[in-house]
Amino acid sequence: MTNATSSMAGTSATRSGYGPLMKFSLLSISLLLTSSNAISGVMPALIKQFPDQPRANVELLSTVPSFSMIIMIIASGFIARKIGDKATVTAGLVIAAIFGIIPFLFTGNFWVIMGSRIGLGVGFGLINSLAVSMIAKFFSGDEKATLMGFRSAFESLGQSLMTLAAGFLVLLSWNSSFLVYLLAVPILILFVAFVPKEPDAPTDAAMDSADSDAVKQSVNGPILLITVFLIAAVTMYVGLTTRLSSVIADSGFGTIQQASTLLSVMTIGGMLMGFAFGFINKALQAQTLTVGLAALAAGSLVIYFAPNFVVLCAGAMIAGISYPTMISYTFNQISEVCPKGSDTLCTSVVLVGCNLGAFTAPYTLKPVGGFALSQPYLVYGIVLLVIAAAYAAYHLIRK
Repeated sequence: MTNATSSMAGTSATRSGYGPLMKFSLLSISLLLTSSNAISGVMPALIKQFPDQPRANVELLSTVPSFSMIIMIIASGFIARKIGDKATVTAGLVIAAIFGIIPFLFTGNFWVIMGSRIGLGVGFGLINSLAVSMIAKFFSGDEKATLMGFRSAFESLGQSLMTLAAGFLVLLSWNSSFLVYLLAVPILILFVAFVPKEPDAPTDAAMDSADSDAVKQSVNGPILLITVFLIAAVTMYVGLTTRLSSVIADSGFGTIQQASTLLSVMTIGGMLMGFAFGFINKALQAQTLTVGLAALAAGSLVIYFAPNFVVLCAGAMIAGISYPTMISYTFNQISEVCPKGSDTLCTSVVLVGCNLGAFTAPYTLKPVGGFALSQPYLVYGIVLLVIAAAYAAYHLIRK
């Protein structure tokens, strides 16, 4: 089967009939989805720029997009039913491009910047659940699982490139770091040009989605369990990455630019792991999640006990590699365990959990951190080890 998009791509078709350019254009929207954290590396500069604001408020600039994302993820399903998936994503990309660069233009007012970050989250929220459900809509089987891993890799790649770029742009001025959100413009062009409105041959998920207008969608126990797990996991990981640059700078291990570069390298490692997810999942199956949890715990503990920058970098790399493994595994499970015809609702519920975890991350750092900036790495490392052990034991008992 060959469609117009594949023809424009000039590439051979795969099992689904779509060529690499269509896949890349669809996956490219995920480049933006975790980029609210792209300014984490320049957090010390932002804290210095707004000395009248509490640290938690300034750190919230990194995660507040998750708040508006929660609202728009819930609304995006309704909007998509009215105007279509493609139009909804297109609107989200336009909104993200506009609100993303407002802090570059209006630098004097902290609350204007905060409002623009909320607007950025509105754009991301329109995209978020559709970035997942559209893969299930156009692809199935091993191809879908592989692309889910690639989607996670693209999230890591986008965060890596944008964090690295923000780290260099801050050398020009602190507000220049927000120019990284101009990446939404070429992504918008690719998506509009090469992603069709509907699949030529609908997958089971696509047909279920079409039937969902007539059948009331619902959420079951496994989906709620995945959601609760991701609230905890995302809270811990986002908290660790948000605090990392401050730990590096305050300990004297490195500079803001080095911290930003390290965050980029972490996500590059995560990107590579995302590309390899299909192979890892086949080999480890259910224990893929156990390995991801244990590795994230190990990385967190290495960062806490690190005597120098090199060891800290090693711990950060372990953490960066492990996180996409967990995310890819849990998102691949959504379409496997959700009620028939409820893919969109279930994906939205899980993504709300993810963004709730990201939004609350700066506020959970304070109660678990005590008086030391690095204390959360110890607490979260222990918690993650307990979760990993419990999950592994559960599956061993089931066998």
